[in-house]
Amino acid sequence: MSIIATDMRNIAVLNGIKLSRFAWEKIIDDKNALQAVYDYSGRLPEVEKVVILLSSEQDRSRISESGFADLQAVFKENWTVAGLLSSLQELAQDYDHVFYLFADCPLLDNTISAEMFGNHIEYFADYTFADGYPYGLTPEIIRSKTIPVLAALAGKGENEPGRDTIFEVIKKDINAFDIETEISPMDLRMLRVSLATDCKRNFILLKRLIGAGARDSQSTCKILRDKGEYLRTLPSFFNIQIVEGCPQLCSYCPYPQVSIKSTGKKEEMKLKNFRKIIDQIEEFCEDAVISISLWGEPSYHSSIVEIVNYVQNKKNLRLLIETSGIGWQESCLSELKEKMDEKQKLPEWIVSLDAHTPAVYRDLRGEGFTEAKLFIKLLMDYFPERVYVQAVRMKSNEDDLEIFYREWKKINDKVIIQKYDSFCGLLPDHKVTDLSPIKRFPCWHIKRDVNILLDGSVPLCREDISAGHNLGNVLKQGLAEVWENGKVFYLEQLKGEYPDICQKCDEYYTYNF
Repeated sequence: MSIIATDMRNIAVLNGIKLSRFAWEKIIDDKNALQAVYDYSGRLPEVEKVVILLSSEQDRSRISESGFADLQAVFKENWTVAGLLSSLQELAQDYDHVFYLFADCPLLDNTISAEMFGNHIEYFADYTFADGYPYGLTPEIIRSKTIPVLAALAGKGENEPGRDTIFEVIKKDINAFDIETEISPMDLRMLRVSLATDCKRNFILLKRLIGAGARDSQSTCKILRDKGEYLRTLPSFFNIQIVEGCPQLCSYCPYPQVSIKSTGKKEEMKLKNFRKIIDQIEEFCEDAVISISLWGEPSYHSSIVEIVNYVQNKKNLRLLIETSGIGWQESCLSELKEKMDEKQKLPEWIVSLDAHTPAVYRDLRGEGFTEAKLFIKLLMDYFPERVYVQAVRMKSNEDDLEIFYREWKKINDKVIIQKYDSFCGLLPDHKVTDLSPIKRFPCWHIKRDVNILLDGSVPLCREDISAGHNLGNVLKQGLAEVWENGKVFYLEQLKGEYPDICQKCDEYYTYNF
């Protein structure tokens, strides 16, 4: 049995950097998330002081006006990894251990936290964390003497800190630390759940769980396991067709078989319709990833600069552009970069190359190998650290793929190897290996994705090439109604019932965002 020392002096540091508005909304026992976390912190073993890190003047005012007794605030407008570790080091200098947690997780569990601290002390750990639990139930525990070592490892650390910052720094030299892990008796990592009030999507999930009786790790995990219907909240990934037509007819693309039969641009979405769709997404979801590459080459759109800028001007929307790398002008990239505010997140780019040699490329995609490679290098000049090079793994390029991966890794660390998709049997099965799980679970894409065609219509998923299961039209009915229309398919899958298209699908276990 773990024994908790009684002569320790500990501090709890709450990360309240960039709290969302949902952290201030009542969610559990008539308290908001921050009040719940503050109460939890006061019950942690041997904690003498609670400090919150803030980046918003509004949040600092709220803290001072909300009557949080003895809650000290450390304020910086712009936090970096180095700044975070520097503050932790300064705060921890008179204490033995730091409980580090986020201020928007209302279901943090004191019982598990005490057990973690007992093991942390008993096994002389530098760092203790939990694994297998959904995010938001447990803290991280750091021995104070370890923090200067972490700060040295992080170096200048100019990136904005995230929820996994401490562990990411530790991983740089993981063997240098004594690490203790609290393993969940119920492994729920596959659910990818975040129990934080950091966005509308997670706030809805928390409200459902708490309404069903979630108050600690045991009750929360049981509800998550038994009530799968709670997990479909709001979509997080939107795949939008802004153009019909491509410069190539790729051998592994199903769209030419059911729609276009030749290369070149056919149609494009009107700019006003695109803006209407984006406005609906922002209102309905507040945050999401927007792809503008469904069944068409985005470089073909006559208003591509306006489209990119419209998404970029939405504070909580991220833009993903997947392209063949053909048809772009450098002047377009220059204009895009020029119009971007320094505070905006740059778009992420995925260039589908698929091959290392011109011959293999020609067999898979057609002409354009040299242009695509030159475009990748141009992109990396304009948007460094935001460019991915992608290949679909299949039997016809398997021998070429190893050198493709190795050579591109020398140039660009961001390389994607994507599994082959037969689109529910529409294409021949050219996958190299079967990656599907032993036990089937409900489709990630029906749970989290929305695919929108040129006219605003929404098929069940990307696999539904012929739109045989039409969920509606976002330009006519609105996004909320269309999203609700997809719920029945998800509920059927929870019961193990699948329409014909889903029975043949090999994509249900793949995950976008």
